[in-house]
Amino acid sequence: MPRKEVSLPGNIKWLSLQGASRMLGVHPSTLRQWADAGKIHTVRTPGGHRRFAESDVRALLEPETVEPASIQLLVQGVVGHSRMDVTGGKLDQQVWYQRFDETGKAEFREMSRKLLALLVQYLTQPIERPALVEDVRVFGRDLADRAMLGRLTLAEAASAVLYLQDFLMDGVIQMSRTAGHGMSFDLTTIYPHINLIVKESLLAVIRAYERR
Repeated sequence: MPRKEVSLPGNIKWLSLQGASRMLGVHPSTLRQWADAGKIHTVRTPGGHRRFAESDVRALLEPETVEPASIQLLVQGVVGHSRMDVTGGKLDQQVWYQRFDETGKAEFREMSRKLLALLVQYLTQPIERPALVEDVRVFGRDLADRAMLGRLTLAEAASAVLYLQDFLMDGVIQMSRTAGHGMSFDLTTIYPHINLIVKESLLAVIRAYERR
């Protein structure tokens, strides 16, 4: 996108690259790429710094509902990726995962599939999102209970949640590579939702540990 250096209107709330990326839950380099690709409008200050209108950032946080056919592609990509993770030994290499007994490991794998199901519901049922966010918090508390039963520290439990974030993100990336030009949705509409699901799960885990 061509560089636009302007005097910023005072009637608009502007966010820096760092501030906008924090609100979206993405890395600044990711937001920079989205801006360069025209996914979100950006302007330059006289000093050459990027600024984003808060309204544009919030609009990106509330994307349109993703079509069911696209969701099916997402599910196939993430599930296929999760199978490769388990059979390829990536999950087994995680130190926190090794602390679970066999029952605990099986429960964690089942919980990862439950989180995927919650994400799919969140994407396809906008009217149910407030209730689904509460379901995600319950998921986080259940994960914390399982982690405490396995005597995991809070840091290890948090690592498990972040692993699930990578699990979902990597699945989306794998799916996009497989679908190629046949993909019927913009991946930028998926990332903010994944970040919200993971954030609520992580906060629920932290609160559960604080209450024990």
